Amino acid sequence: MMEILIVIFGIIGLISILIALHAKRTVAYVYCGAVISAWEAKLLKENRLMEMAEAPAVENLISLLDDTEYRPLLSEISKDGTVDVKKAEIVFKDHLNHRYQEILKIVPSQRKETVLRLLKKWEVWGLKTIVTAIHQGVPVEEDLKHYMSSPTLTRERLEMLTSVKNFDQLLDFLKDSEYFPVLNGALKDYKERGLSAILSALDVYYYKSLWQEILRVKSQREILMKMIGCEIDTVNIKLILRLKKEGVAPEEIDKYLIRPSYLLTEGMLKDMVYAENIKSGLEVVSRTPYGLVLLNFLPQIEAQGISTAERALDELRLKVFREQAVAHIFSIAPVVLYILLKETEVRNLLTILRLKAEKVEPQKIKKNILGVPKIGL
Repeated sequence: MMEILIVIFGIIGLISILIALHAKRTVAYVYCGAVISAWEAKLLKENRLMEMAEAPAVENLISLLDDTEYRPLLSEISKDGTVDVKKAEIVFKDHLNHRYQEILKIVPSQRKETVLRLLKKWEVWGLKTIVTAIHQGVPVEEDLKHYMSSPTLTRERLEMLTSVKNFDQLLDFLKDSEYFPVLNGALKDYKERGLSAILSALDVYYYKSLWQEILRVKSQREILMKMIGCEIDTVNIKLILRLKKEGVAPEEIDKYLIRPSYLLTEGMLKDMVYAENIKSGLEVVSRTPYGLVLLNFLPQIEAQGISTAERALDELRLKVFREQAVAHIFSIAPVVLYILLKETEVRNLLTILRLKAEKVEPQKIKKNILGVPKIGL
């Protein structure tokens, strides 16, 4: 009898320890989740974006933002009924950076490095801009310097980085950074393959390092693999479709792909690269979520171009991210979703402002707004 009691109390003790450990891991995300939830509630709803697209004039469009968190920025971008689109890009990007820096302060320590690595995409984007400027033999414009700001890069470092005139100076500046071996290796292919060799090397490095960071920590690994894995898959599909459309040779396309992919096997990637046309390429991945969505859009893709496929993939990625955030409330998933949602909101706002300034008709503007799928509970 005593032995049975010992076993029972042992089981109860083990269960208690497991519950305590789970609670400890969960509590760290309660405050973070509450802040993220409050921020997400302030994001512009799709009907508000559509209303902005319908606005008869720029001043009407600006007034629709008057009760939003963008209100303090409006005086900087609008004057006498006109909008300075370049200024808007800089101001909204600064707003985005500030929000991302706030996220880094509240995210739990177990996955802070993951979020930091995720946000380094803006560093990579800035490097790609600088590399492109060097390739073209032109200096980085002052406006563009401001737009290249990053939540993980200081203003002083950005100023120094944008002052370089050639690749030798760039390598010297980055000699102690994680990007040095990437650029140094890519420059060997630069003479043969041109600018794309360096740009693709930076993209590949970003996603590989992000994937390695996800795998480094066991906590919430499966959740993050589904989210970032989906992003890597969609980036690969976009690359294949666009490069095939441009007539790039299959062997060359293969060099630009990010590996490992997630749901896309090596065989699928190869078959897509060597497919005769878009339809046969999409049929290769027909049993994946990406293929199911894109094959439904095939007539529009063939009639309107690859941008239709890219839009469909972007919306699918948002859907996958939201599903994970809803299914795992007390995890890093809502943070990763919000980062994407906030970026999407700024992207949509800038698209509307730019097209309104160009006097594009409302229906065409609406087609360029990226929708955010809702997940029912």
